[in-house]
Amino acid sequence: MRELKNQLRAGLIAAVTAAALTGTVTVASAGDTAPVSEDAHTFNPNEEGLFELQAPADNSGRVQVRNFTSELTGWAPGSKESRHWADNDYTEIQFTTCEMFGATGRSVGVKLWQAIPFSRDKDMGTKTFTNCFKGDGKTSKGEWSAHYDGGDNRYFTIPELNGADYTHAQINVKKVYVDTTKAD
Repeated sequence: MRELKNQLRAGLIAAVTAAALTGTVTVASAGDTAPVSEDAHTFNPNEEGLFELQAPADNSGRVQVRNFTSELTGWAPGSKESRHWADNDYTEIQFTTCEMFGATGRSVGVKLWQAIPFSRDKDMGTKTFTNCFKGDGKTSKGEWSAHYDGGDNRYFTIPELNGADYTHAQINVKKVYVDTTKAD
């Protein structure tokens, strides 16, 4: 009996460890329905204040003066930061068509920062995007409304993929847009 308990315990530990390492823990029941994504958004290219955020062409994460593309490629948690833009009140970030490599794409955390010259940048919080993983052309968005003195530039980072800050997975985003005008 003791040997059977030890075998069951060892099997359970192995299963939990494998699930934690691969990030594939899923719990479902027959009555579960797909939740409506809170970040779901229908993209409108004519929104007032909307502009396409350009990422560095060499994907190094460094801000460059020219040769920008309109996509994020190969971003892992904490690996890069976006281009900076002028803003200090309202920010909306939109991701259209997200693909994850190294794991099944379910969510991406998008953290907004307020750049403060000669001081520590202000963490403005993280939004979780899920809708952009639901197919080609699907858009997720997050909104931040805050003001910090001492800086007028913002940027974002990707602190987590599928809720994990440590993963070998990477994300590509087909289009990234930023909207700095709330009145639209």
